[in-house]
Amino acid sequence: MSGGVGIGGVLEPPQAAPVIIEDDCFIGSRAIVVEGVRVRAGAVLGAGVVLTASTVVMDVRGAEAIETRGEIPERAVVIPGYRPKKFPAGSFGVPCALIIGTRSESTDRKTSLNDALREYGVSA
Repeated sequence: MSGGVGIGGVLEPPQAAPVIIEDDCFIGSRAIVVEGVRVRAGAVLGAGVVLTASTVVMDVRGAEAIETRGEIPERAVVIPGYRPKKFPAGSFGVPCALIIGTRSESTDRKTSLNDALREYGVSA
């Protein structure tokens, strides 16, 4: 996790689902994950990504966008985005999360600092 990351817990309501972030994820600076969102193993959340239970997650890796909520797939690379939405007062950009790729070996190298620090016993 980078600096300023916000991870929400579950205090109420009693039936609420906990936030789950699986192993080997990279969470960029100022990212926020709350309201029972699940981030699957190896996913990369870019700086400033906000994920709530109602945040639209658009997978734009294929020919057509696939819309989901509440879960980030394994090894997905996610950045913050906006999509247009019409309201009575006009059309405005509403925040969403964009899945733009799948974690690659080069991404693994970029996010491997923590592994190197642990391997050599360096405290950070």
